[in-house]
Amino acid sequence: MKKLQIGIDLHELGEIADNRIKTLFISCVGSHMWGMNSQESDIDLVMIYIAPTRSLLRGEKIMPTVRQQITARGGEIYDTLGWEIGHLINQLIKGNINAIWYATSPLLVKPSILQEELSALVQANLCRQTYYSLKGMAESQIKSEEKPAAKPRIAGKGYRTALRTINFGISLLSEGKICFAPVLHTPGAEAVMEKMQQLDEAYASSLLPDRPDEDAFRELLLRLRIEDLPLADRIN
Repeated sequence: MKKLQIGIDLHELGEIADNRIKTLFISCVGSHMWGMNSQESDIDLVMIYIAPTRSLLRGEKIMPTVRQQITARGGEIYDTLGWEIGHLINQLIKGNINAIWYATSPLLVKPSILQEELSALVQANLCRQTYYSLKGMAESQIKSEEKPAAKPRIAGKGYRTALRTINFGISLLSEGKICFAPVLHTPGAEAVMEKMQQLDEAYASSLLPDRPDEDAFRELLLRLRIEDLPLADRIN
């Protein structure tokens, strides 16, 4: 795990949601997570927060996700996303690849013991189900390279991002490992599709369980909710 130093106050990131929430950890994702960033790359941050348990018990509406783009801070562009911990847990149980990346990114802006615990739990519960999210993500990245662009794009970026996703999936399904390996060359369409076939084969032969241990994730979330509840409310 590495800590990324950024030119923005972490308190300002917390204001993207609600002043009642508590930030649990902040991951850096996107090109920086993969070690594929350039001078033009945004800094993509994901803030994992917890909504007040008391509000949840009262039936109040909470925000499962929040989004805000913060630009031109110290010459950098920060693209920030927020996920409530319950939403993250639900997506992890479904095998969502973005959720897996958010929880296991090796690059943190605000590290925490919880992030380490959650990352370990994810890695202990890798499963075949994630194949569908992985393949959908790679197919979307390939289409971004091939469809007419509404704005100028970096040639080859779609294929590079698809290949890194596919390689991640092959490692996950065939070896039961999480590996953020950068793709520093620009592959052609044929090479990417050959790798996609290898992803399909890795899924077919994978010895991983079909689904994660849902109870393990639910118990972690329950503990966090209870810990967030004011002591007076726990007693009463």
